[in-house]
Amino acid sequence: MTLLEKRVVLRNVGHVDLQGPDGSVAAGHYSGLVRALRLGPEGVIAEVERAALRGRGGAGFPTALKWRACRSAEGREKYVVCNSGDADPAARTARLLLGCDPHSVLEGLLIGAYAVGAAQGYMCINPGHAGETRALEETLDEMRRSRLLGDDILGSGFSFDLTVKEIAGPMPVWEETALIKTLEGRQPLPELRPPYPAVKGLHGRPTLVNAAETLANVAALFREGGPHDVAATGAADVSMAGTAGASPPGTAAGTAGASPPGTAAGTKVISITGDVGNERTVEVPLGTTLRELLAEVEGVETAAVEVKAVQFGGPTGAFFAGASLDTPISFEALEAAGAIMGSGTLRVFRTGTCAVEMTRDTMVYLRDESCGKCPACREGAYQIAGMLTRIAEGRGKTEDLELLVELGEAMKSGSICGFGRTASAPLLSSLALFADDYRAHLDGRGCPGGG
Repeated sequence: MTLLEKRVVLRNVGHVDLQGPDGSVAAGHYSGLVRALRLGPEGVIAEVERAALRGRGGAGFPTALKWRACRSAEGREKYVVCNSGDADPAARTARLLLGCDPHSVLEGLLIGAYAVGAAQGYMCINPGHAGETRALEETLDEMRRSRLLGDDILGSGFSFDLTVKEIAGPMPVWEETALIKTLEGRQPLPELRPPYPAVKGLHGRPTLVNAAETLANVAALFREGGPHDVAATGAADVSMAGTAGASPPGTAAGTAGASPPGTAAGTKVISITGDVGNERTVEVPLGTTLRELLAEVEGVETAAVEVKAVQFGGPTGAFFAGASLDTPISFEALEAAGAIMGSGTLRVFRTGTCAVEMTRDTMVYLRDESCGKCPACREGAYQIAGMLTRIAEGRGKTEDLELLVELGEAMKSGSICGFGRTASAPLLSSLALFADDYRAHLDGRGCPGGG
C-alpha cells in the first residue's frame, strides 16, 4: 500500500478469506444490507444522496438520482444490472473485486435492488477466464442457502434473485443501453437517450444499471452507517436485530461522508500501467492529483523529468503533461479539463516517447473498438488513425492538423454513446500538449520526443 492509498472498496482484498457467506459476514458484509432493510427504500436513497456518491463506471452520474428515477418509474417489474466487466483491457477493478471480495459487490447490488423495488438482477462479467463464472454461480448458490438471495431475504419480505451472464464484445458493448440489448439477445448497439434505462430498460421495464465499483461503494456506505473509516470496522451480526443505527452526517473519512453540493466524495480505484516499474491497482481519495499519484509509482522518481505524459481514464482518456499533471482526480476537475474519469486507469509514458506514435496507437485501437453505428465515430476514428499514421511516417501535410481537430470535434458532437463522444480526447489533448512533435514530423526534422 502506498502512502496515498485509502482503501474503502478494496479494504478486504488480500486480507481475509471471503469464500462463502460465512467468511464474508465475519468481514462485516451484509450488516449494511440489514441496515438498509430497516431504513426502507426511500431512506436508502436519501442516504446515498447525502453521501454524494457518483457512479464509478466512468460517466460519474449521481447514484441517488438514478436510483430515485428507477424507483419512481411506472411498472411493478424492475431489474438491476451490475456491469462487472472491465471494458478497458488495462483496468482490473471489476475482476479484482469479484475475484477477491465478491460479497462487497453483491451486498451493494442487493441494497440497490431493494431501494428501487427490483426482484431480478443480472451480473454481467467478462468471458474467457477459467472458473470465474462457475465460482460466482457457486457463491450465489451459497447465498440462497443462507437466505441472502431468493424469497424473503433475512425475513424482511424482500425477495430478489440474480443470474450471471458472460458478455463479449468491444468497448461500446458495456455502455448501458448496449448492455441491455445484449441481455435481450439483440445486436449490442447503443441507443439514444432518453428514455433512460432507469425508466425503460430491459424488456421495456425500469432497469438500474450500476458498475461493480459503484455497488462496492454502496456496501461500504451502509456497512458503516455514516462517515466512518471503513478500515476501522470489525465484524457484524447479520440479523434484523443486529442492525446498527445511522450515524450523524459529517466529513467523509471514506465513501460515506457528506460533501458540498455538486462535489463527489470518496475514493477511486486506479490501475497503473505503462512505463512503470510495477503495474498495480491502488485506491486513492478523490482529489489526489495526477502528480501526487505519479510520485508514489515505483520506477517514476521525478514525474516532471522522467514522464513525458500520462493518459488517464482508459483508451478514451485524455493525455496530461507538465502543469496539467496538477489536475486532481475528481469528476469535477477532470470535466473542467475536458477529460473523463473513465475506467480510472493511469498509463504512463516516459520521456523519449513520440507523441504522434502514442496517439496513433491509441486511435488505431479505438478505431477497431468502435461498434460502427454512428458515422461520426466510425468514419472519424478511421480517418484520424490513417492521418496519424501518415504523419508518423513523414507523409503528413501541415493542413492535417486543422483537419484532425475538426474530425475530433465532430466525433464529440455526432456520436450517440460515451465511447464515441470521448474517443477523440486522446487526439485533441495530444495536439494541444505536443504540437512541436507534430510539426517536427511534418517539417521532416524528426520527432523531438525521440520517435
